[in-house]
Amino acid sequence: MGTLDGDRPKSFKYARQRDNEFGKLTEDEIAEIREKARLKVELELKDKQEKELLDQFIEEERKLHVPASQTEPICLELAPTMPYIMLDGTQYLSGQLYYVTSGVRAVLLEQMNRGWAHEELTQVRSDSGYSRRPAHVGVGNFMGNRVPRDMRVSAAALAGTSAANLLGIGT
Repeated sequence: MGTLDGDRPKSFKYARQRDNEFGKLTEDEIAEIREKARLKVELELKDKQEKELLDQFIEEERKLHVPASQTEPICLELAPTMPYIMLDGTQYLSGQLYYVTSGVRAVLLEQMNRGWAHEELTQVRSDSGYSRRPAHVGVGNFMGNRVPRDMRVSAAALAGTSAANLLGIGT
């Protein structure tokens, strides 16, 4: 009968397995292996440090010789309604000094100016009250003589007048 038939063997004999003493490493051999491991890790760390330094030096040389990769300082003063500018996954905060390429600097300046122009056009105010834009921030390029909040029109003037004539852009 087998175990599938409900029969169980009467007794089991367990013999403790012993490793064969033949081929066992000596203490000196273990020490040599440990030294090999230490040297390998030391070499990996040196290679990593060498690669980091090489990348750093390449970047420095690029900044010296390639005009497009040279950095310029910019300190953003954003409108109160703009907590930050997100560009290529990087947040640029107000009141911080950044060193960026000339292309990124141009985009950041434009976004800062557009934020202040939006605030002036819509009169959006932060919780802290009215804030004035910095003197060096120009918003004239984004205004275009359109100030709809100051427009005052009576119902009689609206009757029979096209929107183009009303806004002064009629043909």
